[in-house]
Amino acid sequence: MAVSKWKFTARASLLSAALVLFVTGCTDYKQIKADLLQAVNKQEEIKNYRFTGSIELKADAALLGQANPFAAALFAILKDSKIEYTGISALEPTSQLETNLKVTPAGGSVIDIPVLIKDSKLFFHMPALNKDDEYMMLPIQAKQNPASSSSNPEPLKNTGHLSAALNQQLLNGVDANWLQSTKEPVTLSDGTAAKRITLDINSKNEKAFADYWDQSLPGLLELLKTNGLASGASLDSWQSALKQMKFKAPTTIDMLIDNDGYIHEQKWSLSFTANGSTNDNRIIWTQSLTEINKNPAFTKDIPAKQKSLDELLKLTKQAPAVKKAN
Repeated sequence: MAVSKWKFTARASLLSAALVLFVTGCTDYKQIKADLLQAVNKQEEIKNYRFTGSIELKADAALLGQANPFAAALFAILKDSKIEYTGISALEPTSQLETNLKVTPAGGSVIDIPVLIKDSKLFFHMPALNKDDEYMMLPIQAKQNPASSSSNPEPLKNTGHLSAALNQQLLNGVDANWLQSTKEPVTLSDGTAAKRITLDINSKNEKAFADYWDQSLPGLLELLKTNGLASGASLDSWQSALKQMKFKAPTTIDMLIDNDGYIHEQKWSLSFTANGSTNDNRIIWTQSLTEINKNPAFTKDIPAKQKSLDELLKLTKQAPAVKKAN
């Protein structure tokens, strides 16, 4: 009788456990992480696309640190602002990007900034600096990649690889238990289904993520160096700035992966302190891609009237102090 009762109790316990698993599901965090990394790597396959997004910035003045007058003036405009953008990017057959930026400073008027990158040159129109049909022009010099025997004459060509590599470096070593995934598909703006994966930094794992960030920095800096984005003094500046960034809860990185395995939409909501200040900074970046690898048509031509950026920089130099007469 005792044995039969024990068997009944054991079967009831197993049945209850199975029922709980059936109702709630069993989260496979390692698989969630594998799906996320696979999607990150697949971004390198994206060559042409339309994009739309926004950046909301709430920044403390200490974030910039010491800077030249031009950078300080620009930061003053952007430190409490929202930037919205739409555009087209192509890496093949030739690299080109066009976008329209709409900058809305806190309490200020909207600033529209059209931008074009073509033929290894950056063109942009600043209403406060340019005439109606005039654009600033800045040559973009492609850097030699030490790992390659030749330089790429089109700087945009490497953006897909670099973006995937940076995200891979940042996400590869995260604790899988920091990730969350919705069990039900999410509907994208175009009506198709997607899977949501979120990296969640909260009060429980904030310290662990801070340690992980410190460990990841050497790899991130090496990527900037090997891809020609930083060297010498600029690399030192990057290292100093990134080391002083301390991410705080709540911080989330939210990605929607479509049925083709691409990161179709993403939202980075980052809270952090920097430069020794305890004041919080917050950046919310969202971006959505459409017409992936479908060769969307460009509309902007190279501006006929151009102004060298060097002319602008001359205006930012401080005038020499006037000597007082004895």
